[in-house]
Amino acid sequence: MPQQERQTAKLTTAEELHSGRYFEKEGFTPNYLLTPGGRKISRTRLVGTVVDSFINDDETYASITIDDGTDTVQLKFFNELDQMREFEIGDIIEAIGKVREYQGQIYLNAEILENCSVEKELLHQLRHRKQAEEWKSIHETVKQMKEAGKDQDEIEKEMAGKLKEDEVDALLQSFGEDFGNIDTEAKDNLEQDVIEAVEEIDEGDGADYSEIAEEVDADEDQLEDTINSLLSEGTFYEPQPGKIKKL
Repeated sequence: MPQQERQTAKLTTAEELHSGRYFEKEGFTPNYLLTPGGRKISRTRLVGTVVDSFINDDETYASITIDDGTDTVQLKFFNELDQMREFEIGDIIEAIGKVREYQGQIYLNAEILENCSVEKELLHQLRHRKQAEEWKSIHETVKQMKEAGKDQDEIEKEMAGKLKEDEVDALLQSFGEDFGNIDTEAKDNLEQDVIEAVEEIDEGDGADYSEIAEEVDADEDQLEDTINSLLSEGTFYEPQPGKIKKL
């Protein structure tokens, strides 16, 4: 049986992760996140401060949320929760994990967590900034080649020694993708609308999903993603199936 090659944990930031598009693949081809800059990321390494943690009642699921100064991202743990118990809010940690997506939300399936110093956090930021500047130059070079009419084989030959074939492929793919713009303000407004609706509807035992849907002006997918996000981050919980309640 063929073995899946272990993917390199690439330096990134929470902001970069949230800007990309996630692609699920079949067989031994790993799933990956494609960034607007043309980086293909399956495993990642980032450094940030723990701002929240959660363990469910039966201890089958837990999460840590870290803030790296660009945005926040969740690290998720399933069944094996021992390594996340060592960390507290305020700790600086270096995290390595596989990039995953659930209902439109990017997270890391955490593999390795280590305590980190402020100096190492700053070094990570500097390394990522330098890497981003170098990649921006490469991105522009490949884009110019494509606009000049060169095909993928020609670009791979000219960029040999600088780019691997899969990196050229990722760059060319990114030129054809519509990443769109994440409307952060609209997302925040929708979250606030949902929170206010739950508070208004809840008379003690929680708010029904159907009642929230009647109260909030949003399509079903957006509403479901927003409620799941608020559940995941701990703003809401479910006292019973189908009921949503604010903590």
